[in-house]
Amino acid sequence: MFAIIDTETSGGKFNEEKIIEIAIIIYDSKKIIDSFTTLIKPNVKVDYFVQKLTGIKNSDLVDKKTFKDYAKRILNLVRNKTIVGHNVEYDYRILKNELESCNIKFSSDTICTIKMAKEKYNDLKYYNLNYLCNYFNIELKNHHRAYDDALATLELFKILNK
Repeated sequence: MFAIIDTETSGGKFNEEKIIEIAIIIYDSKKIIDSFTTLIKPNVKVDYFVQKLTGIKNSDLVDKKTFKDYAKRILNLVRNKTIVGHNVEYDYRILKNELESCNIKFSSDTICTIKMAKEKYNDLKYYNLNYLCNYFNIELKNHHRAYDDALATLELFKILNK
């Protein structure tokens, strides 16, 4: 069982980034069996660069719930699953830090679609999500939005996992 995740974060110093948007897609190797996505109030200012990249502004987050409000739900979705992500080390680190800030210890196996792509297609020019989606003809609607990136990552994972 897999949890395909993508996070958009506030930016800032290493290990001080906060999740501003998260998407989790639960995949059982045949079909999507659950999904969750939401904007999250980070209680820190979102870097200007991140606002431009994602289109998510500080004003979009003021009335949203915090990560702590979603922590148990998120944990229940990802617990006992292999975490899959595009540059999964980043999303996994961010998720672990946010859960730990809620006094929740979390550990999981991970699979990185960048590493998978490099192993199977070691002659490509780039390995970013946008390039790989173009290469494999995967639709990527709103790049740098959590759900769309997670959905594209799932489609990439299916192709690379064959």
